Amino acid sequence: MGYHLRFMGAAPAVNPNRRVHCPSCGSDRLQVRSERDPIDRLYQTPSDMVRRLFVADLRLYHCYVCRLQFYDAGEAAGPAAPETAKAAPEKIANAQPAAGEATLIGHTVMIKGRLSSRENIRVSGEIQGDIEIPAHRLTVGMGGRLYGDVVAAEVIALGTIEGNVEAKRSFILRASATMTGSVRAPSVTVEEGAFFRGRIETA
Repeated sequence: MGYHLRFMGAAPAVNPNRRVHCPSCGSDRLQVRSERDPIDRLYQTPSDMVRRLFVADLRLYHCYVCRLQFYDAGEAAGPAAPETAKAAPEKIANAQPAAGEATLIGHTVMIKGRLSSRENIRVSGEIQGDIEIPAHRLTVGMGGRLYGDVVAAEVIALGTIEGNVEAKRSFILRASATMTGSVRAPSVTVEEGAFFRGRIETA
C-alpha cells in the first residue's frame, strides 16, 4: 500500500482544476457572488490578497452553511448558485440540512466530554474531550477549537487541534490551522502557512 506525505507550496486558490469547498466548514453548498457581502466575514490571507492582483479568474464564493466568503479559481464541487436577489433571512435560518451533511457544533457551543457519532461532524465552536467517529469525517473550522484525541476516517483542520489524531484515510492541515500533537494517517497533507508541532506517522 502506498503512503504519501505532501507539503503544499501554493494555496489551492491558484489551481483552476481544484473542486472548491468552503475552507471553513467543507460544504459544497456555495453561491457565486459578483461583489462582497459587507455583513458576512471574508476569508483572506495576506497571500490571497497578493494573488488577487495576478490571477484574473478568481471567483468570489459564499457558503450557505457557515456564511463565509472566499476567493478561489477552481470550480465548485457542487452546482454553485448564481447571485440572486437577497434571500429572506428566515428561509436560510429555517433550512434543513441536506442528507449526508455533517452535524455542526456552532460558534457559541462548548462541549466537555467524549463525543461519538455515526455521521460527519463540523466543529466551529469548542470541544474539550475526545472524538471517536472512525467511519466518518471530522472538520475543524477556522474558528473551531478541539482539545482532545481524535479517531476518524478523515480529518480536515482549519482551526486549532491540541491532541493526537488517528485518521483511517486522510489528514489535511489547512494554511489557517494550528496543530499540536501526533498524527497517524495513510495520507497527510500540510499546507504552506499551517503551524504543526508534533510527530507524523504514515504507516
